[in-house]
Amino acid sequence: MKSIFKYFAIISIITISIIAGASTSSAQSAPVTLKIGDAAPELNVNWIKGTPVNGFDNNMVYVVEFWATWCGPCKAAMPHISELAKQYAGKATFIGVNIWEKGTENKPYESVMPAVQQFVESMGDKMGYNVAMDKNEKFMANNWMRAAGQNGIPASFLIKDGKIAWIGHPMEIDKIIEEVLAGTFDIEAYKASVEKEKAEEARMMAAYKEMAEKVAKAVEQKDYTTAVATIDNALPTMHPELKGRAYALKFSTLIADNVDKALAFCQEWKKEDPNAVFSIINMVVSRDGLPVQVYQMVIDDLNGLKSDSRFNNVSGQVNIAMTLAECYFKMKDKDNAVSSAQMGIDVAEKALANQDKEAGIDESIIARMKASLERYKQ
Repeated sequence: MKSIFKYFAIISIITISIIAGASTSSAQSAPVTLKIGDAAPELNVNWIKGTPVNGFDNNMVYVVEFWATWCGPCKAAMPHISELAKQYAGKATFIGVNIWEKGTENKPYESVMPAVQQFVESMGDKMGYNVAMDKNEKFMANNWMRAAGQNGIPASFLIKDGKIAWIGHPMEIDKIIEEVLAGTFDIEAYKASVEKEKAEEARMMAAYKEMAEKVAKAVEQKDYTTAVATIDNALPTMHPELKGRAYALKFSTLIADNVDKALAFCQEWKKEDPNAVFSIINMVVSRDGLPVQVYQMVIDDLNGLKSDSRFNNVSGQVNIAMTLAECYFKMKDKDNAVSSAQMGIDVAEKALANQDKEAGIDESIIARMKASLERYKQ
C-alpha cells in the first residue's frame, strides 16, 4: 500500500504545484538538531478540532502527525490514523498538524486557516482526532520537521515520557505503538539503527555527488559520451535507492545531446520499472523548453494512466487533467491546455457540488485551478 501512496503523491504534488504556481520543495537542507531520545518541542499551534494539548503527560503516548491539504498520501492515511485514535483512546493521543500549505509564501500562514478548517470539516470522522495548524512563525515546520531532517509528509512523531521515541510514516506506526505501550520498544536500539542508516545515507550521497559533479563537468564541455559513460559506470555499485536519481540525471544528459536517445532510454527505464513513469512525468512537467516530443511522451503516459485503477477517482481524474494541461501549455498547444484544465475543473466542481468528501476538493483548490486556466488562456 505504501508504494501506491508514494506514486500517487508524485502526480498529486505536480498538480498542486501547477494550480498553486508554487514550488513543491517544502523544506531545505539544514542540520539535524532534533533526534530520537530528545525532548519533544512544545506544540505551538492554532487548534482547529478536538481537545487542545498543552503539554506531554508521561502517562500518555502522543502521536504528532504532519500533513497538508494538497498531500494525497496524507489524506489516504487519515482514516487509518482515525482508527488508531479510536483503538488506543485513553492510552495514546493523536494530533494532526497542518504545515506547508501552498500560497502562504508571501502571506501570513494563518491566512489559509479558513481553507484548512473547511477541509477538516469536510473530512468528518475520517479525521477523528485532534487537529491543529502551524502559526505565522511556522514554529512546527521549523522546530519539529526541519529540525528532525524530515522533508516529506505525511510524517509521524511518537512521543513517550516527553521524548521523541520514533519518527516515520503513519502507515508503519501500528507495531511501534503496540511495543511502546507494552514497554518492549527499545528506543536506544532504534536510535542506533537510525544513526547507522543516516551514516550510510551520507556515504551513499557523497559517492553520488562525486559522480554527479563529474557528469556536470563533462556536460559543460558538451562531452555527452563521457557524461553518460560516467553514469553507466557508477550504476552497478550504486545503492538501489539512488538508482532512480541516476536515471533522471542520465535522462537530462541525453536530452541535452539527442532527444531520440533520451526517449529510447525512457522506454527502457519504464520496461525495467513500470513505476518509473511517475518519475518521468514529474521530471518533464517541472521543466520548460524541452523538445515537443518529450512532452508528447508524457501526454501519452498520462492518457495511459486514465485506465489505471489507482487514478479511477475524482482526485486521480483532476490530477491527470491538470497535469495534461500543463504539458500542453509547455508545448504551446493552447487549445488542448485550456480544454484539459476545463475538464479538470468540471470534475472538481461536480465533486464539490455533490459534497463528495472522498475527493478532498474545496473552493481554494478550484480557485487555483481556475487561475491556471486563465494562465493557459493568456
